[in-house]
Amino acid sequence: MSEERNWKTIDWNELDFLKWPGLALVEARDGHSVMELSVEDHHRGGGGSPETVNGGIISYMFDATCGAAVSSTWDETIIGQATMTLNVQFLSALNAREEVRCEARITRRGGTVAYVEGKVFDDDGEVGASCVGIFKLFKRR
Repeated sequence: MSEERNWKTIDWNELDFLKWPGLALVEARDGHSVMELSVEDHHRGGGGSPETVNGGIISYMFDATCGAAVSSTWDETIIGQATMTLNVQFLSALNAREEVRCEARITRRGGTVAYVEGKVFDDDGEVGASCVGIFKLFKRR
């Protein structure tokens, strides 16, 4: 039997899930999280501008940041979580020369479900996209 991971205390920045796209978790505690992305050429595409960050990267960032917010509220009864829904609203083309920042917070949490909202900011601090998500929490049997 494999050892259980403690997602509340794990170093998220060492996970391939964050390293692969270049994401860095800055903070995750008390149902709030912050993640940053140093934008590189392979993050760009769409929107008609060479500075536009691809929507798929933004969606990936939302999933990771919202997930980190949820995992920061785990107690000893929770052993895992999964994204049930993630609805992303692109407010404008998200142009970024250097960095994109994402913030997420839990808006409501029950015993096995957490509701989260997030915002992504360009490097001028403008909101380029928002999201709402629902995460399923799995309890120890």
